[in-house]
Amino acid sequence: MSKRIILVGCGKIGSRHLQAIAKLSHEVKVDIVEPSYDAQSLAKLRLNEISYDRAHHEFFWHKSINELTNVGEIVIIATKSIGRVDLISELVNKGNTRFLIEKVVCQSVSEYNRLLEKINESNGKAWVNTTPRCFKSYHRIKELLQEESVICFSVKTNSKNGLGTNAIHFIDLFSWLIEDNEITLDGKLLSDELLPNKRGQSFKEFSGTITGTVKNGSSLSLTFLPNLSDEIILEISTNRLKIIINETNNKITTYGGVKDYNLEFNYEHVSSTSTHIIDNILKNDKCLLPTLNESFNGHSELFRIFNAHINKLSKEDVELCPIT
Repeated sequence: MSKRIILVGCGKIGSRHLQAIAKLSHEVKVDIVEPSYDAQSLAKLRLNEISYDRAHHEFFWHKSINELTNVGEIVIIATKSIGRVDLISELVNKGNTRFLIEKVVCQSVSEYNRLLEKINESNGKAWVNTTPRCFKSYHRIKELLQEESVICFSVKTNSKNGLGTNAIHFIDLFSWLIEDNEITLDGKLLSDELLPNKRGQSFKEFSGTITGTVKNGSSLSLTFLPNLSDEIILEISTNRLKIIINETNNKITTYGGVKDYNLEFNYEHVSSTSTHIIDNILKNDKCLLPTLNESFNGHSELFRIFNAHINKLSKEDVELCPIT
């Protein structure tokens, strides 16, 4: 029996989700909502780049969610963050209850709380697509950290990689490694210049450093600066070991207590990770991603420090955090 999936937003990220859906081994009917002709063309081009079951997979293209007549067993939200809570609320009203939501989820704590309330009212479930915790390489690293009570976690890269856009990925990975979502962030070292965001004039980007701590003393540092390499370098260290991961070049270097382990790193892209994630949700009603509840604190802390930084620079009282 075929599964019905709804994909809302089919641009650069959404088209990768579409590739992942096409790779599912069972029959699927996919409703794709994308008003942009250019985005639809890109998505269709990317579908043609891969092999999939063309005999049993069906794709239906729509310009608006108002055109949807079926309920999906899972809805993937890959639109920009602005207006997303209203969009998901409309989809819930149509009877949908299972959601995979791109990060960042929305633009404020009040929006996030509205979304949580709406999902809970419908007895629904939602997961946030911060995928590094799904990588096999990070699962192996987490195994090596089981005996460590305190870790130092840092990321360094060029600011063009988008601190505002991507911070939540690393905050979630850190929280998952230490099994504590209650992180407190500090944005005092953010740079005094707001950067343009390639996703539109409604959004901003940040550079500088974000730091964070949890109650057991573990710490996080994310540094995105224009004078740093484009490569994304993670360092995880304890009092007995150090692991350095170059996510860009799939390279890992270890020191101390893990030098005898044959560790490898492989970056896993949306076009493959989403296949496993969607399959798990359809079969088991769960997956490796954080739930909407589990991702709340990381989002709310980012909204707090980014808005405080914008307010300091502009002397305005910003309510919606302009990241996506």
